[in-house]
Amino acid sequence: MSWSDAGRRPPFSRGRAALAALVLAVTPLALGGCGFTPMYGAAANRSAAAAELAQVQIDPISERNGQVLRNHLIDRFYTGGRPANPTYRLAINLVSTEEELGIRQDATATRARLRLVANYELIDTRTGQVVYRTFSRSIVAYNLLEAQYATLVSQQDAYERGLTELAEDIRTRLALYFRRDPQASQNAAADTAGNAAKP
Repeated sequence: MSWSDAGRRPPFSRGRAALAALVLAVTPLALGGCGFTPMYGAAANRSAAAAELAQVQIDPISERNGQVLRNHLIDRFYTGGRPANPTYRLAINLVSTEEELGIRQDATATRARLRLVANYELIDTRTGQVVYRTFSRSIVAYNLLEAQYATLVSQQDAYERGLTELAEDIRTRLALYFRRDPQASQNAAADTAGNAAKP
């Protein structure tokens, strides 16, 4: 006779259900105890990291691709306007290289690889000291087509995708830095409050 015929679950299934409930109850407490907090989601947008990023002045970046990257960062850093008295400056050096791939017998290429590297420094505006230095990198491939215009469109799309990836990575790295550095959080919070108090 099967358990379904008896109209009840096997005893061990009740034990597993109780164990699963216990794990679900204990896991959030364990994660909270080790300092884990979600990086993304609606709560993250209202977190201290978002306020700290809003106090970062983004220096101009040379050339058109640099301007595009800066605009992407502006969209991600500032939700309530640019800072009047920024706590930090972000200086970025953008380098791009292209490499042809998929060489045909006639020595023409069918694919290309775009490599974008952004080296950047976060500078304390009060002291002029570099408090954080790192880099972000994006690699994007695109097609080299027979029609010149089609190739140009494909290349521009690759740059757009690569620069968007760089902006996302830069924002994530800086947000993590602010979360790890309590002093940086206090400085940015104080400046945010001071700017809000000004008429």
